[in-house]
Amino acid sequence: MSKKVIIIGAGPGGYPAALRLKELGADVAIAEAWDFGGTCLNRGCIPSKSFLDTGHRVHAFEGLRKLLKEDSGVNFSADMLDWGKVKARRAEVILKLRASLEKLFQAKKIEVLRGRAAFSGPGEVTITGPQGETKRQFDAAILASGTRPSFPPLFRDFQDQLTDSDRIFDLPQKPGALLIVGAGVIGLEFACFFNALGVKVDVLEILPDILAGEDPQVTRAVRTSFERRGIKFHLGKKAVNIEISGGLKTVELEDGTKLAADEILVGAGRAADLEGMGLEALGIAWDRRGVKVNEFMQTTLPQLYAVGDVNGISLLAHSASRQGEIAAENIMGARHTFDADIVPKCVYSWPEVGSVGLTKAAAEAKGLAVKTSRAYFLGIGKAVATDETEGFVQLVFSAADETVLGAQIVGGPATELIHVIALAVKLKLRRSDLKEIIYAHPTMAEAIHEALNK
Repeated sequence: MSKKVIIIGAGPGGYPAALRLKELGADVAIAEAWDFGGTCLNRGCIPSKSFLDTGHRVHAFEGLRKLLKEDSGVNFSADMLDWGKVKARRAEVILKLRASLEKLFQAKKIEVLRGRAAFSGPGEVTITGPQGETKRQFDAAILASGTRPSFPPLFRDFQDQLTDSDRIFDLPQKPGALLIVGAGVIGLEFACFFNALGVKVDVLEILPDILAGEDPQVTRAVRTSFERRGIKFHLGKKAVNIEISGGLKTVELEDGTKLAADEILVGAGRAADLEGMGLEALGIAWDRRGVKVNEFMQTTLPQLYAVGDVNGISLLAHSASRQGEIAAENIMGARHTFDADIVPKCVYSWPEVGSVGLTKAAAEAKGLAVKTSRAYFLGIGKAVATDETEGFVQLVFSAADETVLGAQIVGGPATELIHVIALAVKLKLRRSDLKEIIYAHPTMAEAIHEALNK
């Protein structure tokens, strides 16, 4: 008899797990309270990239102005964009991808249970949906319910009048001024997009720098690029008061500075979506950061696994997908573990950021002796020819034998190039191994080759 497995959540953690389990011969059902694809497809990764692509096209056109004939008569500006059409394009992308995913599940004959799932016992879930309550027994379960936007204490009192990373896509009109709370990936990507559309953007961050945990060379390059375009950062500052009057929202900082905007986007973090799941009935503790799992993605209840954002290990869609596959394989008898050291971290702004493995500071904090080498896109032929000279490739090596420990890339197609280094970290390649690769000319990847030869 095949193993019965219930998956809660059809996002980037849940649906790869369901597909892998089906491949391995399990009897699989997946419960989803909202839309297929989870936050990533519907309110995160994909819609934000649709917005960013629109913004990048505007940015690219600005770069072409100097090549236009003086009497061309072209007077394009971001103000000419139809906000409704920008949102419609995003919606079309989502519907297309969601429909494709749902068809795949139909083709694989994976049962979909529509409704909110909660554990009613160690081997049972109750799904409450349009058709009422349904109870299902399982041999194993995977919790992949993701996260929801989280508001810091002061902003929590006004959350119905502010916006977040879920609701920002549905603003009725483009704001004239936007205050973004949080200078992480979410905050920076939306800052980049709205700035390109001519919106006045301020970014408030309580920490002393943007992109917490990134290499200082990276944060400096990105911050400088953003500031050059008119985005203003307020770093190491705490908000002490909020006033909302006549559609204008004003945040007062501890130093007396007042930041006024039409909209305030709170992108300062997300909390695990575990409320009402019935975990307490199973004796499993959790908090806003998630539920603890071991290296096999198991909770303290061996037959219950938790993957993706709900376990707090790595709040990235691609991490969730790999964890989902690992959980599926382990349910069916494997003993695979998740390697957080090879997870690429990406920021899809311009300049892009891609990093993997250890930074110099993180390696030294582990007691490792390291050395770095860096090459700038300014010296790369393809970058000069395409006017994409911002940024660099920085490699981190073990000082002892030059094993590749990590990399940080700013500029160009950083989010694509970083996979070369992820492979090197995974396979424990050395500098000499990467130097043997022939890097096509002219490509942005030649910056990796240049960094290897520094």
